[in-house]
Amino acid sequence: MKTIKALCIISMLLLVTGCMTARPASELLLGTWQSQVGGFPVTVDYTPTMVSVDGQTPVPYALSGDRLQFAEGGSQVRILQFPSATEMIQTDPMTGTEHRFSRSL
Repeated sequence: MKTIKALCIISMLLLVTGCMTARPASELLLGTWQSQVGGFPVTVDYTPTMVSVDGQTPVPYALSGDRLQFAEGGSQVRILQFPSATEMIQTDPMTGTEHRFSRSL
């Protein structure tokens, strides 16, 4: 009986976790994220079409699947990963460099 109950609980947890991360990047990206650049804290705000860093003038971006492309700065591209609803990893496909962000709550 305990084994069946444990299996049910584990199945529900896996289902809930799968649903959290199955949301499209376009939904997960929106909101305020925090990170560090060179040891300094950075806050990044994403709306459906614009991104602003530390309250500066927003710039447009395009999102195609997991590929984030910024219109400013020579059309920079980042590959997005969301290990959880509160963690985002942006990877530069040219260098393989990862930049980690935490969602501001």
